[in-house]
Amino acid sequence: MKTLFFAALLLTMTSTHAASLQVCPASQAPADAPRAALPGAGELVVVASTQPALPGCRAAPLGVDASEVEALYPLPAGDRPARTILLYGPAGQKRFVPSSHDLPQPDPANARPRRVTMPLRANLLPDAKLRTFGIEERVSVEQADGKLRLQCRAGTRPAGVLLDGPWTLSLGAFRLGADFSGSGNFAIQAADAASSARESAHALGELDATKTARSVALPLPARLDRASWRQFVLLCPAEAATLNLDALRLEPVVPAKPAPRATWIWDRGEWMDKPDALLAWAKAEGIGELFIVVTLDGPRVRDPQLLHAFVSKATRAGITVTSVEGDPHMALPNHRAATADRARAFAAYNRDAAPEERLRSMQFDVEPYLLPDAVLPPAERDREYLAMARALREAAGDMPLEFVVPFWWWDKTELLDGLAQVADGLAVMDYRTAPDEIVRFAVPFLDWAAVHGKRVHIALEAGRVGAERQRRYVRTDAGEAGELLLAQAGETPVLVLLRQPAKTAAGQLFRFSSERILDGSATSFHGDKGKLRTLLPELERDLGAWPGFAGMALHGWR
Repeated sequence: MKTLFFAALLLTMTSTHAASLQVCPASQAPADAPRAALPGAGELVVVASTQPALPGCRAAPLGVDASEVEALYPLPAGDRPARTILLYGPAGQKRFVPSSHDLPQPDPANARPRRVTMPLRANLLPDAKLRTFGIEERVSVEQADGKLRLQCRAGTRPAGVLLDGPWTLSLGAFRLGADFSGSGNFAIQAADAASSARESAHALGELDATKTARSVALPLPARLDRASWRQFVLLCPAEAATLNLDALRLEPVVPAKPAPRATWIWDRGEWMDKPDALLAWAKAEGIGELFIVVTLDGPRVRDPQLLHAFVSKATRAGITVTSVEGDPHMALPNHRAATADRARAFAAYNRDAAPEERLRSMQFDVEPYLLPDAVLPPAERDREYLAMARALREAAGDMPLEFVVPFWWWDKTELLDGLAQVADGLAVMDYRTAPDEIVRFAVPFLDWAAVHGKRVHIALEAGRVGAERQRRYVRTDAGEAGELLLAQAGETPVLVLLRQPAKTAAGQLFRFSSERILDGSATSFHGDKGKLRTLLPELERDLGAWPGFAGMALHGWR
């Protein structure tokens, strides 16, 4: 039996009905007591019991009456709640049973202000920080109502304004747009880290208020290092002049032709039994690529002639076809050989097929975070996922290989760097409905594609999403009662949901703050597909500025 160590608990209760938190083999735990599987601990469970110590279990007191324990929710061992805990569970149930959580963390002390991606088409001036320069002190500037007024007296030495803000500059094809008026010809430049160190900048063009046209869109200099962008520079002319800058914005360069839209077809009967209907629907919807499920027998496609016929027919209709596989268990080591066989099956199919019968790519929708922590501990997920990806790359040979990933992997630098070594592209589950959020979450992956020469689909959800209940709990102050107790089972933190508020317990209490129902409208267009139809051309226009943008992918569209 595994040796379990428990942190010392400060408080105990003398009541005969006091609850204890116990870790037991599942076979030893009482069926009538609140219990939950212990993450990453095999067959062990955590249980709240009135008995001081169950046979074969290790126990510590909770400091509350057992009748007040509603449910247990273990957290991953590395999770450390701060002031707020968010718990999520299905809506429509009388009893709240948490199924996921979020632990908002405060910014570290003395942390630098967070920089965000420079927004597209929005006026930058309201959030800009301005600094004048020039040893002749011939510059004055005013900033109000999202506009800038720059006055320059005559002089021979360089002078002007440095304009920066809380932004990073991404890697798409952009122009700097400006609306202005005034009485002079002002040069505008962009500086990066290297040019700033030399006290110079890269020329963009001119804001010439002496001409009739008072609106320009200037391409960003090719030599500008976007990753180390520092500021824009407005240079005064030698003569006295005034510039009224009404707007400054980053404009994407619209591609001549939008990338094709794609969609997932999870029902294999759609292409096997009704290929003409599926392709007619795809043409009517403007779909240029289908992600389909193909039946396999080990390392071979079960019915290659049927797939030949469908792909050939799709090719004639101007539609490409990609195979898709999806199962979180594919990330597990004991599933790796079988998973690699699936890649071998598609590679073998393409080798034997005529050009018009070939799949464009193979795609793997493996979401290891959906596995219980006891099956794949969070600390091992990224490592096992990359091991799977490398095995798939070897099995796929020279056939394109893509992976479906969630948008919240944007900051997993090591994981994305590893995928860049084996993947030809990604499909990013950017499941949001607010346009600014969709673009913001897409940009890190589009920049990744630009750096590594990859393709990226940006995927939106159009299928039904079940409603969720969100409960917010806040850490209690001294003497304050709480309905949620943070206890400890060895290295594992455990949230204990209480039926009634308690003022004392063996652990940190959190009080119930608020509850709301998340109806899915923030993540899926299922309730308003018309909104999605309107939004798609706008997204394709803006995201098309990135060279690696492979198109929008729609989930649940058919």
